[in-house]
Amino acid sequence: MAKQVRIKDIAQMAGVSAGTVDRILHNRGKVSEKSRAKVEQVLKEVDYKMNIHASAISFRKEFTIVIAIPTFSPGEYWGSIRNGIESALKEYADINIRCIWFPYNQFDVYSCRSTFESVADLSPDAVIIGPTFMSETLTFCQQLDEKNIPYVFVDSTIDGTHPWATFTTDQKACGRLMANLFHAILPDDAEIALLMARRIGTEPSHNTVEREEGFREYLAEVGKTDRIRKEFFSPLTPDDNESLSTFLRDNPRVKGIAILNSRGYIIAKYLQDNPLNHDIRIACFDMTVGNVRALQERRISFLLCQNPERQGFEAVRSLINCLLYRQPEKVLHQLMPIDILVRENLPYYKQ
Repeated sequence: MAKQVRIKDIAQMAGVSAGTVDRILHNRGKVSEKSRAKVEQVLKEVDYKMNIHASAISFRKEFTIVIAIPTFSPGEYWGSIRNGIESALKEYADINIRCIWFPYNQFDVYSCRSTFESVADLSPDAVIIGPTFMSETLTFCQQLDEKNIPYVFVDSTIDGTHPWATFTTDQKACGRLMANLFHAILPDDAEIALLMARRIGTEPSHNTVEREEGFREYLAEVGKTDRIRKEFFSPLTPDDNESLSTFLRDNPRVKGIAILNSRGYIIAKYLQDNPLNHDIRIACFDMTVGNVRALQERRISFLLCQNPERQGFEAVRSLINCLLYRQPEKVLHQLMPIDILVRENLPYYKQ
């Protein structure tokens, strides 16, 4: 019961304003000794434990947070980030927050540009950004900086911007780790296919660029740069991936396929329907419904996961501290752990 008592409840019990209680709890501003004594007596009676998000400000003002992240279907990576955001909103339900969702197609640079332009025309209190494309994100953040609107990144970070905080994995390290695992499990003379998602527009995903850099860097260190074969696939229309059969026939030494995004289940399904080579190992990112099923059925060998729910939760928590107290994060760029999932440890992870 004590933990559920709110500032406005204490104010009513003590016969003072919520602002007075807020000043006493946070030791700021002048308060009469008579009012302080009343409030402290109530705090003692209810055994009040102060919550970081409990503030008089939260009861007087509604905060608007815009979430500009890629669209998703149920069970996909960005759906997990949304779950984390919604979990945080429930955790901090006593703060009056209105969320406005501005989704965009992560495989279409023009969709991203249009969405960011729409958000820039608004004046929200804060923004959560999933920055897929570098130039679009730079322009967007410059506009937010000019309006003094704080923003946080999830999933990726962009140099030249000034986010309040960033919650992501080290994408280059992800690429290195995937290359390391392939190097360990494949025959010494095997080749590895890097499958990249086709996107509308000329700009690649920022995460993909960093992951590919790390992947190539590791294989260069072990003297296997010449073992990489690069190809593209359609993440949105799997029926358009017939060219993969030609690619695999032309590259018979390919024994591993690295997909640098979360759409590995599409390739696993394609190889199941077109069994040109049963010895190919597949790896990709994130514990999506499709990837989990393919991992369970041994059509995917391993997944690298980035704690998306935690990213979403921490993004909201950070912005609440910003909006209520302007308390900066101790670590500006908070890196999530990189989990390696195989069929054997999958049951111990919550989807």
